[in-house]
Amino acid sequence: MTHTEGIDMIQDFILENRKVTARFLELTRRVQPSLRVVHHNDADGIAAAAALSTAFKQLGLTHRLIPVEKIYEPLVEKVHTGTGDILLYADLGGQSSSLIGRYASGNLLVVILDHHLPGGPVPDNVIHLNPERFNISGDNDASGASVCALFARELLSAGGLDGPDETAWLAALGVIGAVGDGQELNGAFTGLNELLFSEAVKAGMIQKDGSSLVLPRMRGMTVEEIVEVLTLLGSVGFYSGDAASAKALLMGENTDDALRRAGHLGEIKKTCFAGEMARIRQAGLERSEHFQWINVQDRFAPMGVKAIGLFLEELIAHEIAAKENYLVGFQHLPAEAPGIGGFDTALSKISTRVHPELRRSIEEGKLPDFMSLVPGATALVKGIADGCHRFAAGSLIDRGLEEDFIRALEKVLSQHSGTF
Repeated sequence: MTHTEGIDMIQDFILENRKVTARFLELTRRVQPSLRVVHHNDADGIAAAAALSTAFKQLGLTHRLIPVEKIYEPLVEKVHTGTGDILLYADLGGQSSSLIGRYASGNLLVVILDHHLPGGPVPDNVIHLNPERFNISGDNDASGASVCALFARELLSAGGLDGPDETAWLAALGVIGAVGDGQELNGAFTGLNELLFSEAVKAGMIQKDGSSLVLPRMRGMTVEEIVEVLTLLGSVGFYSGDAASAKALLMGENTDDALRRAGHLGEIKKTCFAGEMARIRQAGLERSEHFQWINVQDRFAPMGVKAIGLFLEELIAHEIAAKENYLVGFQHLPAEAPGIGGFDTALSKISTRVHPELRRSIEEGKLPDFMSLVPGATALVKGIADGCHRFAAGSLIDRGLEEDFIRALEKVLSQHSGTF
């Protein structure tokens, strides 16, 4: 792809944003419905929610934020039941668009703002705004927060409220999400992320300090420090209701309390991870021909299920995971979601990661990535994949099918072996 082609794709995506925001604003002005935002609870999803909340507050639109860990049918059913309002999905839902469509008939409008690969057709009252539909990579060029920041910016522009400070801060939120999703490479951004980064730097919302990116508006914290705090609050502290504190932090609210709470959650994470690391050093990881895995069951409670992905990264960083194997982790998903209620479910969250050496083999086309492996393997055990990237992916399966999933991964990998 040439640089000019990349610019054209971004411009096409911006134009589509304008069409969607025009429809959105026309409906809100005519009906004045309540708005609800279902958003991912990781750093990217929280920055995405903050971007939308920033715009809605400026426009005087009443709204409620609902953080969730994963998309699955009982949760989608509860979110949509008995409501006639406008519902937005932020940084998730793209791979579950058909599932969401099945429950959207009672809503005036549903808007999916995501950067994961689209997962199928949707009905007329569901809009799926996704850079992947414009050949803009959701792995490298656009975070969930970048998508929501652009949507929020177009909302403010259409409402005549797009002052320079508001626009620049929305751009900075997009950058925070991009860093949270690992889309910064050697200090550089590409695609939509690069556009927002340049705007934020030009306006002084982000300042370069050596190899670090500093946000003066956030007490001079670096973007990496902010991402760490958001991860602790939104993911580690999810079942304690701390995702709301993470969003508030980005809105400039209750900063001291949020930072103190993040410090406490960091100690919980450290203790849980140390105990599991000691167990693994003694017992080792489970292993098949091409995969290593661990099932922590509920040993990471009370942390949210993002913890298993973070722990896999620790295993790689400490050189405990084998360089030549894909790495898989399982963690029990609690049968409840704060602010939504309980479910009659027994599910396991799957997270996957790769060692840098294996990643290079994937980038060179020698091995398939997780987008080629995880959705297919998840389908074989009748699970649901939502939130998959090339080098890190997640899905949900029925508890007790963990080893069946590993066998499914091996089967899917064998089917790809002739093409790599």
